[in-house]
Amino acid sequence: MVSLLLAVILGSVTSETVPHKDYAEAYKESVAQDKPLMVVVGAPWCPACNVLKSSTIVPMAETGELNDVSVALLNRDDDPELAKQLTKGDKMLPQIIVFSKTTNGSWERRRLKGYQPKQPVRSLIRKAVSLTKG
Repeated sequence: MVSLLLAVILGSVTSETVPHKDYAEAYKESVAQDKPLMVVVGAPWCPACNVLKSSTIVPMAETGELNDVSVALLNRDDDPELAKQLTKGDKMLPQIIVFSKTTNGSWERRRLKGYQPKQPVRSLIRKAVSLTKG
């Protein structure tokens, strides 16, 4: 119980430093700047989601490692239909989903499920960026 409370407190303290855009705004930025779109699907009551934000997403944003992608944080409780569509109905939280436009104009989708340290997220971003740039 204490760890759950700690995760919620950490999530609320650090959430302001995450580059927070809603999905529509991040999508528009992705298309306009020809960058992959990274959507982090989570919920405020989810301990793994809060730890992912505080120990992976926030530090990566602070060091500029998320500059090559447009980032959207999606609260599954606030927009359940969009979350269901993006996760293809998979209810596991958190999920990091990256959409990248290929050189032929189609979109490719990759994702990570559950808590992730920085390295798998870096690899996911690197693959998406290389796909976009051809």
